[in-house]
Amino acid sequence: MLKNSSLIKDVFGAFISDIHQGLAVIDSAGILEICNSSFAEILQVDQVFLMNRKISEIIPGFQEPCFGSNTFIKQPYNSKNICLKTLPMGNEITGTFFLVIISEDEDEDEDEDQDMEKTLFLDEAYRTILDNIDEGVMIVDSRNRIVYCNRVQLEFDGLKLENIIGRHTAEVYNFDPEDSTLGKCLKKEEFFGTYVQYYCSNYGKHVRVTGNNFPVKQRERTTGAVAVYRNLQESEEMVDKIIDLQKRLELEQSDLLSVLVSGSSAKERSFSFDDILGDSVRIRDSVSWARGAAKSDSPVFIYGETGTGKEMFAQSIHGSSSRCLKPMVSINCAAIPETLLEGIIFGTVKGVFTGAIDRKGLFEEADGGTLFLDEINSMPLGLQSKLLRALEERKIRRLGGKNEIPVDVRIISTCNIEPLEVIRQNLLRSDLYYRLAVINLEIPPLRTRKEDINLLVRIFVKGFNVKMKKNICEISPDIFALLESHDWPGNVRQLKHWIEAAMNMVPEDEPVFSIKYTPRNFNSFMGTMSIINEKINQLEVFTEIKEQECARLINALKRHGGNITKAANELSISRQVLYYRIRKMGIKHKNYKL
Repeated sequence: MLKNSSLIKDVFGAFISDIHQGLAVIDSAGILEICNSSFAEILQVDQVFLMNRKISEIIPGFQEPCFGSNTFIKQPYNSKNICLKTLPMGNEITGTFFLVIISEDEDEDEDEDQDMEKTLFLDEAYRTILDNIDEGVMIVDSRNRIVYCNRVQLEFDGLKLENIIGRHTAEVYNFDPEDSTLGKCLKKEEFFGTYVQYYCSNYGKHVRVTGNNFPVKQRERTTGAVAVYRNLQESEEMVDKIIDLQKRLELEQSDLLSVLVSGSSAKERSFSFDDILGDSVRIRDSVSWARGAAKSDSPVFIYGETGTGKEMFAQSIHGSSSRCLKPMVSINCAAIPETLLEGIIFGTVKGVFTGAIDRKGLFEEADGGTLFLDEINSMPLGLQSKLLRALEERKIRRLGGKNEIPVDVRIISTCNIEPLEVIRQNLLRSDLYYRLAVINLEIPPLRTRKEDINLLVRIFVKGFNVKMKKNICEISPDIFALLESHDWPGNVRQLKHWIEAAMNMVPEDEPVFSIKYTPRNFNSFMGTMSIINEKINQLEVFTEIKEQECARLINALKRHGGNITKAANELSISRQVLYYRIRKMGIKHKNYKL
């Protein structure tokens, strides 16, 4: 057996010492290296006498051809019948050796097989555990030479096990042996930790870990040591996200999506890609596409349902782009009256309408940076044509002005309805869409990535713990099961508001967030979509509203014989507004004159 596997032998010896079955380990030459007391008792020989002797001398007739055999050998020994069985162990790294199982009577074969199966099962279970925990594990022998590293540790450092087995840790990691924490553990023969350690991995990346070292002892003698490491990068990233979330909650900035026009710079209130939570394939794929978009200067069109985080993606793209030092100016096209929208986007000159002043529009405010047009499908078609012209010529003209002003602006626009459906409904010009959607990004709804609900809930609970001064440290599994059973038509925003509603009901001294704090109006909170599992077609709603408005205008015109003034008085609107609405609806009021 190889020398660098001595620790493995010692650990294995400690493992078999308490098993009642007679067990021993021999190397490929048949030298007995380890045995337990049961093995010696069956042979009626002192255990020390057996060490380092050939098995064929101890048990005549047990020769090399029997090594690795799955057959039993019976022979008399000290007037007793014994049964022997050998199983091959080890690998290319530890060397080849054999496990010898001995029993006094053939009737014990069944128990022997069960013990052997248990031994092999535990061996494989230990390997599986070590390779699938989050911590890195390294085992060294008494001379601080590497005996074993689990998969996580190898991935930390960019190493291969076969290249480091038997090498001193100082040689592998290129540091002074006196500084070795494992060396200190071996020297003092006691636990060493908890400590933080910095080093450069084989990838050339600086790694920061926290570690604990434990001595391995065999019969009061320290035969090696085990180090357990945790990479601090993920923990630090999570802490940073939580701190950032808490700051936004305290400043009440996380729910400012209803702000109509934001002329603030990216430094004042912005999201980054690190704020986009989720480990699902779909959200990670969207983030990957968005990171790629950040490296470009082409227009970006973001499609996602309400509450999916379109503004977060837009701000993240801007913040990671070459324009990040310039402002990102935002406008919600659905929230601005049509009569004001053009002046806000392109600017105004004094006197163009009552109260108008010389004022820069959003294009000029965003010069050198990014203009974010939220819900672009709500922009009037006439204004869409002017926007298209401005994008093509890279020049704008203020409302009422004569001079063209050059602008350098990147456009990021969003839509909460499937783009091709919006074009079909004539809510968005197709030529404008193709100009805006050079880079097309789709954000998945929460119902298609429910595996992220667990993470989102934990982050939201931690944030509201701070905001509401709660002390929740555990979330009931029933909560996750309940939340994952719904479709969340309002997506992440709705989930967050649900958590906020529930946490308002949790007492300040309650450490467990359980199902009993679920809002009583849960079904109505979820909306009809989650109850009857139907998708609400927003376009049908808009069409219905448009048809109702058209019908009211026509009926008023009919009753007053096409008289604009009388119809406007009945509808409680001005003549100018009525003229505008009937032109927009394509209604010809002359058709209703008496």
